[in-house]
Amino acid sequence: MEDGDGSVQHCSLEACSEALMAAISPEYSRFKQAEQLIQQLETQRNFFPILAEISVTATFSLDVRRMSAICLKNGVTKFWRSLSSNSLCKEDKTKIKEVLQKVHLVEEKMVFEQLIVAATKIARYDYPKLWPDLTPSLVGVLNSSESEETKLRSLIILYKVLKELSSKRLMADKKNFRETTQQVFPLIGTLWQTYLGHLQTAPSLPLLHHCLTSLKLLRSFLTYGFEDITQAGGCLEEIIKLATPQLEHRLTLAADPQLSQIYDKYLKVMVRLLNNVQEKHPRFFGRYLEPVLEFAYQISFVHGDHLHTDLVSQSLHLLSDIVSNETYDVFKLSNKGVDVGQEEIGLMNTRNTFFSEERLHTMTDRCISHNLKLTPVELQDWQECPEEFSFEETRHVELFSVKAASEHFLLNLTATFQDIVCPYIVTLVTECSKHDRSNLVTVLMIDSVYSVTVVCSYDLFDYLDIETWFTTLQSELKQEGPFCTILKRRILEVIGRWVTIKLCQDRHPAVYELCIDHMSRSHDLVVRLTAASALEAAVGDFAFYPSSFSGYLKGAVERLYDLLMSVQECETRVRILGVLNSIIVGCSKHIKGFVGPLIEWLPGLWTVAEDHVMLQTQLLLTANKLSRCLLEDSVKLYPFTEPVLVYVMTKDPEMILLEDGLTLWLTLVENAPCTTPHLIDLLEGLDKLLQLGSESLKTTLHIVEATILLDPPAVTTRFGSALLSACCRLYPDVSGEARVLITNIFLTLLKTVPAKSWLTEFQGMFHIVINSCRDTETADYTKVFSNNIFVISYLIILDLPLFTQIVGSFNDPNLLKTIVQKWLDHTVHFFRMEHHKLSLLALLTLAASNTELAKYFFGDIIRVMATAVRKCSETDDEGNKYDCLMRKLKTESDYLMEETQDYQRRKALTEADVTSKVDILVFVRSRVAELQQSIGLEAFYKLSEGIDKSITEQITEILS
Repeated sequence: MEDGDGSVQHCSLEACSEALMAAISPEYSRFKQAEQLIQQLETQRNFFPILAEISVTATFSLDVRRMSAICLKNGVTKFWRSLSSNSLCKEDKTKIKEVLQKVHLVEEKMVFEQLIVAATKIARYDYPKLWPDLTPSLVGVLNSSESEETKLRSLIILYKVLKELSSKRLMADKKNFRETTQQVFPLIGTLWQTYLGHLQTAPSLPLLHHCLTSLKLLRSFLTYGFEDITQAGGCLEEIIKLATPQLEHRLTLAADPQLSQIYDKYLKVMVRLLNNVQEKHPRFFGRYLEPVLEFAYQISFVHGDHLHTDLVSQSLHLLSDIVSNETYDVFKLSNKGVDVGQEEIGLMNTRNTFFSEERLHTMTDRCISHNLKLTPVELQDWQECPEEFSFEETRHVELFSVKAASEHFLLNLTATFQDIVCPYIVTLVTECSKHDRSNLVTVLMIDSVYSVTVVCSYDLFDYLDIETWFTTLQSELKQEGPFCTILKRRILEVIGRWVTIKLCQDRHPAVYELCIDHMSRSHDLVVRLTAASALEAAVGDFAFYPSSFSGYLKGAVERLYDLLMSVQECETRVRILGVLNSIIVGCSKHIKGFVGPLIEWLPGLWTVAEDHVMLQTQLLLTANKLSRCLLEDSVKLYPFTEPVLVYVMTKDPEMILLEDGLTLWLTLVENAPCTTPHLIDLLEGLDKLLQLGSESLKTTLHIVEATILLDPPAVTTRFGSALLSACCRLYPDVSGEARVLITNIFLTLLKTVPAKSWLTEFQGMFHIVINSCRDTETADYTKVFSNNIFVISYLIILDLPLFTQIVGSFNDPNLLKTIVQKWLDHTVHFFRMEHHKLSLLALLTLAASNTELAKYFFGDIIRVMATAVRKCSETDDEGNKYDCLMRKLKTESDYLMEETQDYQRRKALTEADVTSKVDILVFVRSRVAELQQSIGLEAFYKLSEGIDKSITEQITEILS
C-alpha cells in the first residue's frame, strides 16, 4: 500500500464491516468470499485503521471485534515494515497507533489479547523513534485515577511490550531498553511493593494479578535493563527479603485452590527472576546467596508436596545452577587462571556452609524417595500404554518436570560435592540388597536408588564397584515376584549404562545374554524395550568386539524382529530398527551369515510401514547399512530394494524419502559386483532428479559417476546424449562443489569411453569446459578449474585435431594462449602425481604440434616439465630413474578400501589410464626431441638460456 494521489482507493466502514460479518459466518461459501474480499481490502487505504476502530468500539458484536482484531494483527505482521509489498502509509500507521494506545479500555479478553499482540509487533519495529509516546501513555494510566481493572490491563500491555523489546539483541536496541528501564523501573518497583502490602493484609485475585504482572516486569528489567546491577540493588534486596515471608503466606492460603494456583505462578516468576540475576550477575548475587538458598530449599525439600510442580522444578533448577556456578568455586576459577581473592573464597564458604553433609544427605534422600519415584499415574501408564511410557521415559518430554529437574540437580550435586554425595549413594545401593522385594513401596524405593546410579554414573565411577554389583544384579534379574518387572526394567537400564563406562570386557557376553533373554515374549513389553536399548548401548561401546558377539548375533536379530512385530507405535518400531542398525554397524562383515532371515523380513516391514514415513526412512537406513556390510553380497537385497527404490524415485509424492533413497541407491551401485538391468533402469528418472537441485543433486551426481563405472557401454548407449545435455545445461547454474562433480562425470566418461567416434558427442561438454576456463579469474583457481584442465588434457591426448577445431570455433585468436597461460600458472596447485603427469603429457603434446605456442611459453613449459618429472620419478638401487606411477605400491588406504567394488573399478580404471601406461621419462625425451626438431636445435638452446640454471640442469639430467 503506497502513498499516492486521489486514484488510490479508500476503504469504507460499511465495506469493512460487511467483510467481517461474512468472515464470522458459519456458511463456508460466505467465509471463502469474505476471505477473498479481505485480501482485496488489505490493499486499500484506511482499511487497517478502520479495523482498529472496530476492535475497540463496544457497539459492534464481540465476534466482529475479535475477527477485526485478528485481521489487524495479521496485517501488522504482513504490511507494517516499509520494505514489504503494499506496506502501510504513514497516515494509516499513525491512526492505528492512536487507537492502540486505548487498548487498556478494552474489557473483552479475546479482543484485548489480539490487540496486545498487534501493539507488541508495532513496538518492536517503531519504538522508541517512531512511537515515543507508547510507554509514557501506559505509565500515565498507572498514575491516573482509572479503575484497578484498567490499570491491570495497562500493566499487562506494558509487560508484553517490554518483554518483546527485551528480546532484541542489537547493541542500539539494548541501549534503548536500558533507557526505558531507567524511566519505568522505579514506578514498577513502587507499585509492586504497594500491591504486595495490600496482598499480605487482604489477599484477593485482582491484587495477586497486579503483583504477578508487576513482578514479571521487574524480572525483565533486572535481567536485561541494567549493565550495573548495583543500581537496582535496593529493589533486588527487597525482593529477596520478602521471598520467604511470601512463601509462608502462600502456605496459609492452601484452602483456596484458585488463589493458591496464581500464588504459585507468582512465586515461580520470583524464582526465575532470582535465577536470571544469578546467571547474569553471579558476583553481585553472592551477597544474597544464603537467603536465596534457604528460600529455594524450603520450596524444593520442605514444602514441595503443597506447591505446584512447576514451582518446585524451577526452584530445583535455581539450586542446581547455584551449585554448578563457577563463581562460587575457587578451584574451578583457579584452573581457569582467574585470580582468587577473599571475596571468591567467602562466596564458596557461604555455599559450602549451606550445603552441609547432613543437608546434602537430606536433599539426596528427598530426591530419591519423592521426586524420582515412579508415581501411580506412571505405573498406570505402564500397564495401559507400555510403548508410550517407555518412549517418554527415554526422551524426558517434560523438560521442566520435577523428575527431570531432580536428575539435573543430583547430577550437579554429585559433581560438586562428590566426596560426600557419592559415598552416600553407594551406601543406599548397598542397603537395597537387604530390602524385601515383595512390597511395592520398597520396590519403588529401590527403583529410585538404582535410577540415581544411571543419572550420576560418571561421578560414581570411582566409588561404585560395578563388578561386584553386577553379580548381584544378575541374581536380582532371576527373581520372580509381584513387582519384579519394575526392578527388571531398571536393572537393565543400569546395565546398559554401566557397560559403556566401567564394566570389564569379560562381563560383556553376560550382558548380551541377559539382554537377549529379556527381549523374549515371556517378559513385559517395557522390559523388552529396555533390554533392547541396553543391548544397543553394549554394541555401541567403543570396546565392542564383534567376535565376542557372534554367538549371540542370530538370537539378537530374531528377538528384535519378534519385538518389532509385537509393538504398534511407529516411534517404537523406529527405535527397535535403530538397535538393529547399531548391531549391523558394530558387527560389520561378521553379520553376513545371519542376515538371511532379516532380508526376508524387510519387504513385510515395508508393507507395514506404508503410512509411516519415519519407519520407511529407518528401513531405508537399515538396507543401506546392510549393503555396506554385505559388500558384493548386496545382490541379496535386490528383491527388496528394487521396488522400494522405484517407489521412492517415482511414486513418493512429497519426496520425503528421496535423500535416504538416493543414499541407498549409491551404496548398492558401489557394492554391485556386476551390472543389472534394474540399476541401469533407475537412471530413467535422472533428468527429474537433476532438476531438483539442493543436497540431493550431489548424491545424484555421485550415483551417475558410479553407474558409469559399473557399466560404461550400457549407460552411454541408453543415456549418454541425454546425460551430457543435462550436465551441460546444469553446469552454469550450480555451485563450485557441484561443478566439480559434473566434471568428474566428464572425466569418467573420457576414461571409460575413449573411442574417437564418441568424442564428437562431447563437443557441448568441451565448449562448456573451455568457456569456463577462459572466464575463470586468476585469483579464483579452485578445484573446478583443476578438473576443467584435466578434461582439456584428456581431449588433447585423445584427439588433438578435435581440440584445435573446438578452440577455433570460438573465433578468438587469443583463446588458446589465455587458457594455456592460466593452465601453467595453476600447475603449482596440483598436489597429486597423476595430475602433474597428465598436465605435462597434454602440454608437451600441444607444444610439439604448435611451434608458436611452444616458443611463447617455452620457459614455463620447461619449468612444469622439470617439476612433473621430479615429482613422478624416483631412483632405484642402481641409480636409474624410473616412473613411480608405473609401479605404484599399495598404500594403507588401498587396503582399507579395496573391499568396495566401486573402489576396485576405479583402481582398474586408474591402472588402464594414460598416466599409468605411459612412461614419463620416455615420453619427455620423445616430445623434447620433436620440439627440438620443430623449432630448430639452435633456437631451442637459445630459448633455454633464459631459464633458471637449476631447472636447466634437471632437464639435462632427464634427457641424458
